[in-house]
Amino acid sequence: MSAFDLKLAEMLTSRLCHDLVNPIGAVANGVELLSEFCDTMQKDALDLVASSADRAMKRVAFFRVVYGFAGHDEGQSVQEVRGLAEAFLAGGKVTLDWPTKPEDAAIGLPRSGLKLVLALVALGVESLPRGGKLAVSVAAPAGAEVVASGAGARLEDVSGSVLSVLASGRTPDPASLEAKNVGAAYIGRLAREIGASVTVDAGADRVGFSVRLG
Repeated sequence: MSAFDLKLAEMLTSRLCHDLVNPIGAVANGVELLSEFCDTMQKDALDLVASSADRAMKRVAFFRVVYGFAGHDEGQSVQEVRGLAEAFLAGGKVTLDWPTKPEDAAIGLPRSGLKLVLALVALGVESLPRGGKLAVSVAAPAGAEVVASGAGARLEDVSGSVLSVLASGRTPDPASLEAKNVGAAYIGRLAREIGASVTVDAGADRVGFSVRLG
């Protein structure tokens, strides 16, 4: 994929996410208004719809940065990106361990490094089918680490394979892409585009990803 193709795909994703945020937000606002005039059972149902709409909005905001052109904002800070990860994982089976630091409000990793970190957060969640913990550590400007730990934690073989192919400078066979490894393929392609490297360190109930920039 050329740089043009990658940018085009990112901008299309951004447009899709942008177009979805407003109607989902309208649903949440409408449910909140209706809940003020409903009996208990109806209110419980509306609360469920409202919470689902809220979670959908948070996921769209996360995906817009990870897979869309919004993630190329070089003014993003670790603090802002951590908030997206926290919202993305809220209410799920995976908890986030991403300690705050005084320097987090400053401009974060260069060359879309934080976009890559969030993509690894998404891959880390996929590596925890039974839930668990994601530990994230950012060491600007050098890189970052994302460690997924929990029962049954593992990286799918097809994901590890596509990462290895891309890291070697080769291009995977398009026929090898599937739902299980498309996230890893995106990570490998993005890392190559921004001059970064991603390494995997897997063990029992643990999958670690290391990012190095430059």
